[in-house]
Amino acid sequence: MSVPNRRDSAALLLSLKPPAWHLRHSRVVAETAAWLAWQAVSAGRSLDRRLVESASLLHDIDKLGSVKPEVDELPHGEGSADWLARRGHAELGPVIVGHPTMQLIDAAWFERWLETAPPEGLILAYADKRAGQRLESMAQRFGSWERRYPPEERTGRTRGSWTSETLGAVWRRAETIELRVCELAGVTPDEVRRLAWTGRALRSARAG
Repeated sequence: MSVPNRRDSAALLLSLKPPAWHLRHSRVVAETAAWLAWQAVSAGRSLDRRLVESASLLHDIDKLGSVKPEVDELPHGEGSADWLARRGHAELGPVIVGHPTMQLIDAAWFERWLETAPPEGLILAYADKRAGQRLESMAQRFGSWERRYPPEERTGRTRGSWTSETLGAVWRRAETIELRVCELAGVTPDEVRRLAWTGRALRSARAG
């Protein structure tokens, strides 16, 4: 078992032939998470920056057509962790499994995860909530989700558990993650930036 380095993480992602939108999102998450991890280490926190970077770049691979058939019975996040574990990268799983926003619907799950998640997992979960196709505020990110997946009350259609009340609860739990991670990194949300590393890693991987 091992944590892949930057080039190997990039090579693994490219081998799965991600579409452009997937690659852009993965890069934004990975660079935002890397910046937060760098800030946290600079503030004296103990965490594995390589683990943050590799897990963040590969967090969404279970959405890819080349991976999905193997893990389709698993929830998002767990599918990525399972696929990576079967290829010798089990260390990435505990960092990846907590990032899906839909998991925040479950209050009991959230409380358990918040108490047990490694700092690397907290950072990835927060970076994913700040990254669409670019680095955004959480308000912008949640606004985009709400436009794409409007609550039941606005559509008149039954959408299961996604209501305005649910959305508010998810937002509050996401704010708790933001507070925890920004405290860990010693920054404010407005100060969050990207640490550029994925472009060089991807060029190196493509060059073989």
